[in-house]
Amino acid sequence: MKRLMIASLSAAFLLGGGAVALHHTGDNVAHARADAKSTVDAAKARGEVGERIDGYLGVVSTASADVRAAVDEINIGRKTVYRNLARDQNVEIKVVARLTGEKLVAQASRGQYVMTDSGSWSKK
Repeated sequence: MKRLMIASLSAAFLLGGGAVALHHTGDNVAHARADAKSTVDAAKARGEVGERIDGYLGVVSTASADVRAAVDEINIGRKTVYRNLARDQNVEIKVVARLTGEKLVAQASRGQYVMTDSGSWSKK
């Protein structure tokens, strides 16, 4: 369990800093991921996007197609990280995602939206 906690903290660190760390295959990928993170950060500040306890981003309110695409891009990257960590730790992906989600919800800035087990959004 200790190794899993370390893995989830590593995932939270990577994911909290953006999806750029997920792939180092080229400038275009890094640039696209940096754009997605920037788009999501701005949407979080506007209250359109928030962190979910399950480890993924969610759309809180009406969001543009660009915001939704950025959320999808980051969530796909997160799932890849979770899958790899789960495989390495020999646990289910939902365990890694959940532990990371708990960290990301806890780290959300004041005024941002988070979704807990209740399934409803609340402002931190």
